[in-house]
Amino acid sequence: MISRRSLLAAASIMPLASLGLGGVVPAHAQQKQVKLQLAWLYNAASAGEIVALKKGYFTEKGLDVEILPGGPNSNTVQEALSGVAQIATTYAPEIMYGANQGLPIKTFGAAFQKAPLTFYSLGEANIKTVADWKGKRIGAGQGATAQVKAVLDHSGLKFEDITFIQAQIPGLLQDQVDVVASWPTNVAQNAPVLQHAGGYNTQSIWDNGLQFQSNYYIARTDLIESDSDMLAKFLEACDKGWAYAADNPEEAIDMVASMSSAIEKDKELASLKVIVADFIYTDETREHGFANISKDRWNATLQTYARIGEIKPELTADDVFDDRVLVAAQRTKR
Repeated sequence: MISRRSLLAAASIMPLASLGLGGVVPAHAQQKQVKLQLAWLYNAASAGEIVALKKGYFTEKGLDVEILPGGPNSNTVQEALSGVAQIATTYAPEIMYGANQGLPIKTFGAAFQKAPLTFYSLGEANIKTVADWKGKRIGAGQGATAQVKAVLDHSGLKFEDITFIQAQIPGLLQDQVDVVASWPTNVAQNAPVLQHAGGYNTQSIWDNGLQFQSNYYIARTDLIESDSDMLAKFLEACDKGWAYAADNPEEAIDMVASMSSAIEKDKELASLKVIVADFIYTDETREHGFANISKDRWNATLQTYARIGEIKPELTADDVFDDRVLVAAQRTKR
């Protein structure tokens, strides 16, 4: 969970001053400088934002954007609060815990329409539903215990009904756990399970009572209130970047690779194709547009987390989400 002390200290620092005007501007005009803090390292999950940078889509909107990599020790809520970055990407629990502490941060859009987190088991275990987890060894990262509790709660089970073990895919293959959490977007990591001769079964959090979205764009509430126009232009550029990445995945991965020589392009390309097909574009984006967020889903998620004792019961979607940027932005329906 996010450190209350560090975040409350960070919350007292105002973000960098806004400069310039939005829109397409001539080369001599001053552009608005914006830092985007990613939740994770440069990879396929940030392809749309990187394409928007490399193709000049941010520049077209009058924005001079710098994209900062995240990583396992990154705390993007703190970095947005402190002004290290004006915009950051993060995950639903971090936003909820921030709101639970009264921190002035909200989301204004979500690149991923569904959080990918999924639980895998080998076919011979015959684990076809979450109800089948009772008495089983369930593997996940320590930070995923709340998600495990929420999924169990949806099926009428308690955390005490399982044995929780910190594990990843190798733990499943080595019979250390019966079920393990992973991300279908990580095609290379999951390959041994997907190719298992006895088949495999899955239960996603999305299909089991926890309809998180993911890769939420967040900003300080005062920035959303004072400069929603800039955030709308940012979102429009990301929209264009993700559309280009979807239509030109090989080129998009080349752009990602230009930011980090450590990635393996063939593996990231496979991941990008899954990300685009299953998580960026869905029925929701076809109806409502890129980066759509549902208040009803936020309310349901908050109620679930309150029920399992993770947050205060009085929190609502309005405490975590401001829709004015989505309303203002011209977004692609795809």
